[in-house]
Amino acid sequence: MPFQPLKENVMHYFALRVRFAVFIVVVLCAAVSFRLMNLQVFRYNELAALSENNSVRIMRIRADRGFIKDRSGRNLVLNAPGYEVEIVKEDIKNVNELLDNLSKFVLLDKNKVQSRIKRSYFYEPVKVTRGLTFEDISYFMEHSENYPGVQFIADPMRSYDNSTIFSHILGYVAEVNEQEVAEGYQPGDIVGRSGLERQFERELSGISGSRRVIVDSLGRVMETLSEIPPVPGRNIILTIDYALQSYIDTIMDGRVGSVVVLDNADNSIIAIYSSPTYDLNKFNPFITDENWQKLAGDAQKPLLNRSIEGMYPPGSVFKIMVAVAGLMEGVITPETTFYCSGSFKATARTNIIHNCWRRYGHGEMKLKRAIAESCDVYFYNVGYLLGIDKLSEYAKKFMLGNLTQIDLPNEKTGVFPSREWKLQVLNEQWYPGETVNISIGQGYTTTTPLQIAVMVASIFNGGYVYAPRIVSAVEDPITGERAEIAPTLLNQVNIPKEVRDTVMEALVDAVEDKRGTSWRARVAEVRLGGKTGTAQVISLKRTENMKEEDIPLNWRDHSWFTGIYPSDNPRYAVVVLVEHGGSGGKSSAPLAGAIINKMVSMGYK
Repeated sequence: MPFQPLKENVMHYFALRVRFAVFIVVVLCAAVSFRLMNLQVFRYNELAALSENNSVRIMRIRADRGFIKDRSGRNLVLNAPGYEVEIVKEDIKNVNELLDNLSKFVLLDKNKVQSRIKRSYFYEPVKVTRGLTFEDISYFMEHSENYPGVQFIADPMRSYDNSTIFSHILGYVAEVNEQEVAEGYQPGDIVGRSGLERQFERELSGISGSRRVIVDSLGRVMETLSEIPPVPGRNIILTIDYALQSYIDTIMDGRVGSVVVLDNADNSIIAIYSSPTYDLNKFNPFITDENWQKLAGDAQKPLLNRSIEGMYPPGSVFKIMVAVAGLMEGVITPETTFYCSGSFKATARTNIIHNCWRRYGHGEMKLKRAIAESCDVYFYNVGYLLGIDKLSEYAKKFMLGNLTQIDLPNEKTGVFPSREWKLQVLNEQWYPGETVNISIGQGYTTTTPLQIAVMVASIFNGGYVYAPRIVSAVEDPITGERAEIAPTLLNQVNIPKEVRDTVMEALVDAVEDKRGTSWRARVAEVRLGGKTGTAQVISLKRTENMKEEDIPLNWRDHSWFTGIYPSDNPRYAVVVLVEHGGSGGKSSAPLAGAIINKMVSMGYK
């Protein structure tokens, strides 16, 4: 076929196609350039962070909690090595499968962990469990390929010299709840829940540090890039004597009650014991739901610190304050005499009879003998002459019905009634017969053992009412430097020396006289003053015809004793309460005598 020349417009069509192809190439290049600019410029910070999260992690280093030491520097609480298991969900293909595998070797709550995972942020470690030992994590490290996304951090656990006898003083720790996280704590933080652990949380907790590390695809740490070390919590130094507290635990021997020992120079607490105790190791590293239910549901209420939370009628130990008030207000003198026939009527018109504990009476009584033999009728008369207004006034001066402001949480005020109190609480007026009951520590009155100890200590130190304290200093764990905590004076009552001496002589008679109710507290090495108390918990009419051994335990009287020694220079106040222990002279007084005898042998004299 002969050669045909091209049409003139073919070159025009070719040029159009070339231009179109060039246009397509330019558009594609522009799109790629824009994408690169977007990734490398506009979204650089975001993508760099995501990239780093896949290789660089920030790991928290928990601060050690401070130690708690007794007055001699003996460690009551310190820290033991422990480890926490954490997971990062972005490193895990199947979270449920991993948790199932972990649960074969460690105790964990799968539902709680899954809830934490749902609330966690991108690449945020989530705590699975705590309390692992070095041997535990060694196993997991050897088999790390089976546990992708799992990491371990040091998580020291509380370790106790004795996990029971100081339980109410020290308190326990636990993991923060959601509310505390919202307030600024980090998930997994450990805080004090009771006792000194709670009261001094700020001092004990310290400041966490951090470590910037490179991890591999399984979340294993390959390299540490930088580290900010944690600041350990400060130590707290107590006024408590380990040896004395231990001795008290021994002699209480399963009794339910409380013992308080104060140095009345500043009301520092040498011993404060509540029984039954509980085992702090049950909370270490955490308490199971089953154990918590057993503890919280125990009928003997071991979680209750009876020394500051138990509220009991003070019974006859309150007569000490009534005697002081009567002498100071001039309604009686040491020579004032009342006749005890075994009963008392506030007015001639009333039909209400108030009986003395000695059914047939004590006869003619002066103050010293009335205290020594604990004559109710004598103090019915004194209380009636003082009136409820004066009794209430003096009670408040010595912190009855008020917080003593001890440096422990959950202290209770008890009740010391007044006209205003009854009108406000019961919407009733006050009757003279009620004053009579109050004057022997019965009626509406309830006190804690610590309040009675503060009352007695403050009377015999000349009227200086200090807030009782357990912590004497805060210590820097690195330098050892201590910041002393000064005692706090709450009130000052000017009690004349002759008043104090008169009442002390009577309390010494109560211990040393053959007719005294406190003779079982006698100690050969020191002269002490003491007062028993037997506090009714139900009406006497229900038990007066029953033998003591036949009275149901929860109907039996509470047993009190308060002692102060040495009598010539009062320094130490000792209060013993035994719940449903019966007579104070039979139950609490011998215990107090044993405690004081031990104290003297330890140099407290």
